[in-house]
Amino acid sequence: MSMFKLAKGISCHAWSPDRKQIAVCKNDEKVYIYSNADASDVKQWKLEHELDGHEKLVSAIDWSNVHNKIVTCSHDRNAFVWTLTGKEWKPSLSILRINRAALDVKWSPDGKKFAVASGSKVVPVCHYESANDWWISKMIKKHKSTVTSVSWHPNSQLLATSSTDFKCRIFSTFIDGLDSATDSPLGDTSKTPFGELYAEFDASQGWVEDVAFSPSGDRLCFVGHDSSISFVSLANGKPMCQTIKCKDLPHEVVLFLSDDVVVAGGHSFNPEIFQFGKGNAWSSLGFVDQKDSGGSIAKKAVSNFSAAKSMWANKTTRGTDSNEGSDDLWTQHHNSITDIKAYSDTQNAKKIDSFSTSGLDGRIVIWKPSNLKKVSGLSL
Repeated sequence: MSMFKLAKGISCHAWSPDRKQIAVCKNDEKVYIYSNADASDVKQWKLEHELDGHEKLVSAIDWSNVHNKIVTCSHDRNAFVWTLTGKEWKPSLSILRINRAALDVKWSPDGKKFAVASGSKVVPVCHYESANDWWISKMIKKHKSTVTSVSWHPNSQLLATSSTDFKCRIFSTFIDGLDSATDSPLGDTSKTPFGELYAEFDASQGWVEDVAFSPSGDRLCFVGHDSSISFVSLANGKPMCQTIKCKDLPHEVVLFLSDDVVVAGGHSFNPEIFQFGKGNAWSSLGFVDQKDSGGSIAKKAVSNFSAAKSMWANKTTRGTDSNEGSDDLWTQHHNSITDIKAYSDTQNAKKIDSFSTSGLDGRIVIWKPSNLKKVSGLSL
């Protein structure tokens, strides 16, 4: 495990394809790119670039493995595609046509498109037009409320979305002249028009925070603000959904480590592992960050009044700078986890053996195989 304190808060982050650079938003309108990010000491990281183009909070960053381009989106309703030209990152214009904040952005696996979640109840799916040197969008419009996140199927022609209308959906993003026909768990993508709704799930009783496809594309996972997590099997073209109500605070982000293992993080400050196993069902294996029982300090006996006072004081200061270093916060993160990204030494795209999280505490934590081995019953 490696923990790096970079700022007072981090809204999102993304790694370069070789994991030697990292792009970070420090909860403001800029993106900071550090080199030497594979060093174990954050003091050895070097600030190389500041991407200064947005006017409001940068809500998401994605760094493409295909063509080394960075896409960012912001509450200013814009998205920029950044290309390294010489020693400088230069932005390209993207025509989103939205009138509310852009909340999430993801490159398609083939690098030909990117999708943007927005508060305008629509999802712009952008592709490049070389004649005009800009990224032009086609709209997915069948949402009833804010779209909070997007996730691409491995074939780059299906898109899953999560929304504050309590639903998760799967759409076709097939564009004639850009995409080639391919099979998917839901059928031949070329026979389904762009923006057509494939499936809709309403298992959550709260707004849906995040959604993710599995490496094979045969499974889908989404997390709700009602502390629920739902798993969808798309096999045989007949979606089946299982929902688990978690006992802890809601998750905000989710990632598949393999087709059978999911990690989710959020308001509990601690990533939780779920695995598909006994009885052909999903279950929670517990949290990745585990307290060292051997290092605990015996608490002094206190009066009932003092205990109650201390409890409420902890509730009001939990996740704030005043609680930094407190014994009550033994977790690596001291505030909500806002972003989660794959961070793996393996080239096998079907299995991720390490991942990174960032949070409102300004920390980036890299969770490695040695941390995952501590989770009882986990099989990767």
